[in-house]
Amino acid sequence: MSNTAVRKRVSRKLLWRRIKENLEAFLYLSPAVSILFVFWMLPVAISIYISLTNWLGGDTFETVKFIGLKNYILAFHDEDFYKSLYNTFNYALYSVPSTIIIALVIAILLNQRIKFRSFFRTIYFLPFVTTWVAISIVWGYFYHREYGLANHILLNWLHLGRLEWLAEPRGIFQMILDLLFNKLGFNYSPRLSHPLLAGPSLSMVSILITSVWRDIGFFMVIFLAGLQNIDKTFYEAAEIDGASGWQKFRYITFPLLSPVTFFLLIISMIGAFKVFVPMFIMTPNGGPDNTTMTMVFYLYEKGFTGLWRLGYAAAIAYLLFAIILALTLIQNAIMGRRVHYETY
Repeated sequence: MSNTAVRKRVSRKLLWRRIKENLEAFLYLSPAVSILFVFWMLPVAISIYISLTNWLGGDTFETVKFIGLKNYILAFHDEDFYKSLYNTFNYALYSVPSTIIIALVIAILLNQRIKFRSFFRTIYFLPFVTTWVAISIVWGYFYHREYGLANHILLNWLHLGRLEWLAEPRGIFQMILDLLFNKLGFNYSPRLSHPLLAGPSLSMVSILITSVWRDIGFFMVIFLAGLQNIDKTFYEAAEIDGASGWQKFRYITFPLLSPVTFFLLIISMIGAFKVFVPMFIMTPNGGPDNTTMTMVFYLYEKGFTGLWRLGYAAAIAYLLFAIILALTLIQNAIMGRRVHYETY
């Protein structure tokens, strides 16, 4: 047998072996791929098509009409859409940094050698494993106007007036300004006309407090993992050089926690833009003057109440996806360069 024939025979065997290996690999992957296709890829494709139709809840596929981008255009002419977008940005603006800062402080404290350290770590983490529905119901009673513990503290301990925690549409900064002018003896106070100046409504602030209380445990655990991964020799060298506690945090702890902080910033921003349950349970119908109506709440109202405008709701969902994707890319572009991965 010639050398050419031998090489052809060997190459055919190698080719058949590669085909067999690939077929075996696809055979093993086929159950997972099938599940992903049926429960993820196919629904995504269908929902994209639905967002381009005028489908209402009672319509059948035969009566649905393709309308192109009209649902997306309609959203940009809807005042309620901009209201929900503003409320979502407002929620993210206050909840994300508050949760990260408080969790970082608690993680640093619980990283010290203190008594009952494991107990405190567990207590802080427990709210995160509790369902949002249960938390929303309990905190709803906490904010109750007549029987809630919040107003009980204001009335009996601080001797202040009762607040409409979940029914107050005024911005928190406007309320503080009104209180200050009232204490000074004025019958009026300046109006902060712009929503950003007036701040989030007291109803939104109440939900923000609940959200931060729930999430700090998870963020704390992630920060603790990052803190324990920092080499102690950095701190020993800093102590030899006479560095203060603040200098060690600024030049060692915070830079070396940048990968953890960046990760938490990304996932907390995504979670903030998807928030729905506490608004739905604690402040039904979008809260006072729709001040707690977030984008997912707005999507729910349009798609699953009233006329069941499923096409319009699907368009809102993809607009929300585009906003989250854009913010994630912006965060990655701005902060990604400042993350110090090589130190780990």
